[in-house]
Amino acid sequence: MPILNPLENINSIISLVENAKKFVIIVSPYSNLTGWDKLKNVINNASKKNIDVSYFVREGEGSRGIEELNVNIFEVPMLHTKMFFNESEAIIASFHLINCSDINWAFVLNNQKEYKELINFFELYIKPLAKSLEN
Repeated sequence: MPILNPLENINSIISLVENAKKFVIIVSPYSNLTGWDKLKNVINNASKKNIDVSYFVREGEGSRGIEELNVNIFEVPMLHTKMFFNESEAIIASFHLINCSDINWAFVLNNQKEYKELINFFELYIKPLAKSLEN
């Protein structure tokens, strides 16, 4: 599983969204997309192509920083996981989707077993606790 160059983390997320054919799941407890117009545009373009985009944030954070997106927003109590995936690729990271210059790690899950384990984790521990927010 390759570790990404910290300077390429956001471009990797953009690529993951651009490559999606069916769905995109974004799990970032805290979000502030100010200055990340390209990311916002890519996410909204995916939604326009009828790709199901769901964004999971920590309960109480609401849609702060993501209100410009046309996505399904969900709150999850005590969420601290950061993961991004579509139907064929996944990234696990230490960073929240906030526009800052901190050095953070991220790595790509590059085999089917790891990808399935991530999906199972999401389905067991995050999705059942999620509460939908109106966007």
